[in-house]
Amino acid sequence: FLLFSFQTQQAQQRSESCPKARPRPEPACQRPRARPEPECSPCPERNVPDYECESPEGVHTAFSKILATLNAPSTNYTLNFANKLYGDHVIDFIEKFIYCALKLYWSEVAEADLKNAPEEVRRIINLWVEVKTQGKIKCLLPKGSFDCLAQLLKVNALYFKGEWHVKFDKALTVEAPFYPHCADAKTCYSVQLMNRKGIFNTATFNICETQVQVVEIPYKDHELSLFVLLPLDCSQEALEQLEDALSHEHLLDWSCHLKPEEVDVFIPKFSLEKSLYLHEYLALHDLADPEKADFSRATCTDGVALTLLVHDTFVEFDEEGGEEAAASPRCRDRRQNREVLEFVANHPFLYFIHHNCTQSILALGRFAKPE
Repeated sequence: FLLFSFQTQQAQQRSESCPKARPRPEPACQRPRARPEPECSPCPERNVPDYECESPEGVHTAFSKILATLNAPSTNYTLNFANKLYGDHVIDFIEKFIYCALKLYWSEVAEADLKNAPEEVRRIINLWVEVKTQGKIKCLLPKGSFDCLAQLLKVNALYFKGEWHVKFDKALTVEAPFYPHCADAKTCYSVQLMNRKGIFNTATFNICETQVQVVEIPYKDHELSLFVLLPLDCSQEALEQLEDALSHEHLLDWSCHLKPEEVDVFIPKFSLEKSLYLHEYLALHDLADPEKADFSRATCTDGVALTLLVHDTFVEFDEEGGEEAAASPRCRDRRQNREVLEFVANHPFLYFIHHNCTQSILALGRFAKPE
């Protein structure tokens, strides 16, 4: 304690003998000098062309209006398009072509390093299509679809799922046989068969000596309809004859001659995806030949040819819809004396999805067997 007191006294004596530190003068801050504003020369005026892609009555303009109607927001169905043209980065596209492709067909034009990185470009394309179709189409272009010599890749994909105007009752969906070749139990497959009884537009037509039963199943608010074409003869030949007789005019004509009837409808619950390399089906050999192809209205680069034209469609059909099916009436009426028609799609059939406002066919396909 004495040592601590002595050290404390010494510290106080030193502190009293030491002069106080002088206060430091605050630095005088100088304001930064104003920087002289750069003298900007006026930007040169450029005449940006107002591209006229086509006359208002042209066929391409009509397609543009249809696409605009189909892409309008709707809570009744989901319809996603993926539409893009990829060109190698050395191809010099004409600005008017880029503008008109987007305006008329909602198709983007993108540059890609196809020569130096074809595999990376393939993965980017697949990811883009997957995002645009809500994850339904995952691998549009398999590995090895194109190589470093590719020049133009046209990619088109569609995903559709709608809600019925009157939903199917899930409790009535049962597992049932599906016969790919007539009623042969040895080669049948098992499907989930949906069922609903109600008033449907239907008729039976004689097409190339083949009896075909047609039924229309409307989607919510009757914006779209599913038409199912079922040959009564379940042979492969009958289905092929029906396919050969199909045309856009025939499909629209048949849909106009249907009449409302009480029908007990049975159709499979399924989802279907199909990829097509259309340049092989549409005889586009000249477009794939650098010496014959003429893309002079799309690019200034010579010797450009089409490498791939790929289309993929993914459609889903299930019980979901808007209204509940109406209960069977207890009171008897005149229609109860009539026999209820049956529409049982338990063998191969054709179908198409029709947009009623624009008279457009969104998808046309064949259900031959479950996969």
